[in-house]
Amino acid sequence: MTVNDSEARTDPFLLPFLRTADEQEARQHLDELIAHAAPGIATITRSSRTPDDAFQETTYRVVKHLRQLRDYRNGNAIGNYLHYVQVVASRVVKSQVRMEHPNHRSAVDALRHGLKRDPALAVWESEGVKLCGLAPWRDLPAGRSERLTRLLDDPRDFVDVLLPGCDPIYSNHVDLVRAIFEWVGHPVRFDELTKIVCRLKQVQDLSPLAGGEVAGRALSEWLPDSRRQPDEEAIWREFLETLWAEIERLPRLHRLAYLLNFTAGDGQLELFWLYGTVSIRRIGEVLQIAEEEFARAWPVLGVNLEVYAGYDEKFAALWQYLPLADSGIAQLLGMDRQKIINLRRAAGDRLSRLMVRSESAYLTSSTRTSIGRPPFIRDARRLPPTNVGAGTTSGT
Repeated sequence: MTVNDSEARTDPFLLPFLRTADEQEARQHLDELIAHAAPGIATITRSSRTPDDAFQETTYRVVKHLRQLRDYRNGNAIGNYLHYVQVVASRVVKSQVRMEHPNHRSAVDALRHGLKRDPALAVWESEGVKLCGLAPWRDLPAGRSERLTRLLDDPRDFVDVLLPGCDPIYSNHVDLVRAIFEWVGHPVRFDELTKIVCRLKQVQDLSPLAGGEVAGRALSEWLPDSRRQPDEEAIWREFLETLWAEIERLPRLHRLAYLLNFTAGDGQLELFWLYGTVSIRRIGEVLQIAEEEFARAWPVLGVNLEVYAGYDEKFAALWQYLPLADSGIAQLLGMDRQKIINLRRAAGDRLSRLMVRSESAYLTSSTRTSIGRPPFIRDARRLPPTNVGAGTTSGT
């Protein structure tokens, strides 16, 4: 690809920095670029436990990449600068979460390994849910007993019952799991077993599929702006519910291209989850990623497929790396990168039309407020339908 071709695909806002031969002028342009991106970086890194560190790491990565683009002119391009910066910030925050909780990942991996390798134990799926238990229980449905409920509430209260005279922190995973199954007396969901084992071993549970917390923080703490007023939050929730309903109607490939690199408006795919629109499990279900597509993604992500058994586990692992670069989505789907860009553009265009129709129907059928427009429609303008497909070109 020639320099001219690369510039044609580059966000015009970057061109003054990339074209100048004067180093002092380049530094001035670079300062302007970072200042322009700073509000978006701050919005995303605010969810980090160390926002200042995350902000600095994001700006470092952005500056480093921009200088490489200017110095080497290797044909790469950033088609949407603010989109690119949001992707970098999101990856910084997620990598911090993974790095802060290596013990959790180690514990869960050991649990999976033990369930698979011990012949006295079994793992199976029922109606899309991963279950586990003693081998004779294979293919039975999950139970919901008083003992399991009490164990989930506070596992440490039952240490002496499960393993008399032993500390679960130092116990073998297999011995601990067997004791849990024998005391409960029926199959258990894998995510519930993970929660029990992690709490018995005093390892922080950060599974995003489990419910109300992520990395030990309440979901409300992860909202893009904790200062939103209740009525404003309700308006956003209503808008996101409408948008999600339209996303579910998209063809599968369009959904994949749109959601796996979702940076519409001011945030990330987490918005639908954080505002209670859908669960992360439901997002995974809607994406319908095939087994062979997961397999093509692992070499890019550097994740060992063998330790993830069911669909939910694989998607939970993939979730930690979202949004994916267009090149990563292309490898997952077995397509070229431009096809992914085209699919996302088409999805954005279609959502724009559908949201405009939704707005028109709302205005026609709804009772107007005292100032003439429903509050939902007014607030929806902050993420206008014409911008739902924003960020359709990315050089990441």
